[in-house]
Amino acid sequence: MTLIFYAFSREVAALKRRLKNRAALHLDGLNGFRAVNRAGEIALIATGLGMRRSKDVVRRALAEFPRAEFIIGTGIVGALSGGLRPGDIVIADRLVRTREDSTHPEHVVPVDREIIDHCERVLQAAGLQFSTGAILTARAVLPSADAKRLAKKNSGAIAVDMESVAIALAATSRGIPFAVVRTVMDSLEDEIFGAEVADEEGQVRPLAAANYLVRNPGAFLKMPRMLRNLSHATKSLADAIEALSLAGPPV
Repeated sequence: MTLIFYAFSREVAALKRRLKNRAALHLDGLNGFRAVNRAGEIALIATGLGMRRSKDVVRRALAEFPRAEFIIGTGIVGALSGGLRPGDIVIADRLVRTREDSTHPEHVVPVDREIIDHCERVLQAAGLQFSTGAILTARAVLPSADAKRLAKKNSGAIAVDMESVAIALAATSRGIPFAVVRTVMDSLEDEIFGAEVADEEGQVRPLAAANYLVRNPGAFLKMPRMLRNLSHATKSLADAIEALSLAGPPV
């Protein structure tokens, strides 16, 4: 069985539409869905945003699915490398956790080389292009190009998210093979606006959104681009995770 963790539902909406035999998870404290394909059973589980919530959800999921053979962390990332564009696929070769008050590395979790090779072979066979490199798990959103450049300089990572280290540590502690395969939503130069309007599940809080737009009317002009980027990212994510789930756990 393969467990696939993502932060919020919009990230996997395109993939979910492709799984015709899916069913909702009916498990206390876990949100997501499950399906069966030719490689076996898969369960896709929402962690919410951030390492603390991810750690708790992954712990609960592994208790519910003790026979899990493979774990995939997925979702969207921000680019820290100027060569990455919205929709690009990133395979992590290591996960970097930051210190509490900076983007300097505090802990590095390597990904097994055989797992990386497996993911690369599967995506190549599916005709998908990708980049392989470090993914930084930040403790807060990096809202500007300057913040992203500093994070890349300090960490050596090519992309940034807020959950992957928690997923990787949980898998490692139980000896379960894991991969992190994500897709880019915002390029290096894109500013991230309105991060504070979402709750820990990635859902927009209407009152917070209204207050933000009153204070930042220029955000209206950026929304179409952000939505296009999200569409590119979720389409690529569906392609990548569909290919990996059909291939099954690495042997």
